[in-house]
Amino acid sequence: MPDTPIIVKRKKQHGGHVHHGGSWKVAYADFVTAMMAFFMVMWIMGLSDDMKAQIQGYFNDPLGFNKTQPRSRNVMPLSGMTPPHTGVNKPGAETPHADEQARELDIERKVRQRLEGVPDLRKLLQHVSITMTDEGLQIEFREAEHAAFFESGRAEITPLARQLIGRIAPVLSSAKARLAIAGHTDAKPYGGPGYTNWDLSADRANSVRRELAADGLSEHQFVRVEGMADTHLLIPDRPFDAANRRVTILLPFKYAAGETQLKPKDEADEISKSVGPDPLALAPPARRG
Repeated sequence: MPDTPIIVKRKKQHGGHVHHGGSWKVAYADFVTAMMAFFMVMWIMGLSDDMKAQIQGYFNDPLGFNKTQPRSRNVMPLSGMTPPHTGVNKPGAETPHADEQARELDIERKVRQRLEGVPDLRKLLQHVSITMTDEGLQIEFREAEHAAFFESGRAEITPLARQLIGRIAPVLSSAKARLAIAGHTDAKPYGGPGYTNWDLSADRANSVRRELAADGLSEHQFVRVEGMADTHLLIPDRPFDAANRRVTILLPFKYAAGETQLKPKDEADEISKSVGPDPLALAPPARRG
């Protein structure tokens, strides 16, 4: 019949989101990523210069840069040892400038290059630690059960240790680096009368200074040489461990170019043992380690 209306039935479609699939999730993920990047940039812009330098150093060399503090990169792994004692910035202390840090990182790189790849030194390198601390670049010579850097109970440097110091000295000399040298012992008392761990630690520190000077460093590059005895043990829970017997060479941040002396630290930190005459002439009694 011509008057019969035409009825069209349209079924309501459910789940219309199917037409869009999961594309909205991709767009949302991109938005979140962009916001995260934006806030990271804003965070970095508000950091101090030295922190920016650390972040830059990590992205420039991810494999060789340790993000934790202190940032320690040993020439060779030192298994079973705790991290070395490092200085802590006190309230009001000056923060190292980025250019100082970059300079000392460059010195570290050159020192590592001079030491690595020398077959004769490979065994001794297991007892060398190169660490960037809050105070500056620290090069540490750690003793072993058998003589590594010094003859047993004496301040005489072993021939192999002389060769290692001779590899480091040209880098420190050409960089005009300022050095603070400290000697340390374990907690075992020295075995002879009239000569203590204070004497031994100071004499060993002075022996390293003498060797560096003989290899070309100027006397003006040395700002402090001291003996610490067993007052700063590397491994406090093992006070007699051989690794506690060590000599550290610190290139301090706080020593600005052109200054003639190291800025004073706490009064207690300034108490150090005066270095005496040539330690080899003292001929102290033999002592294990």
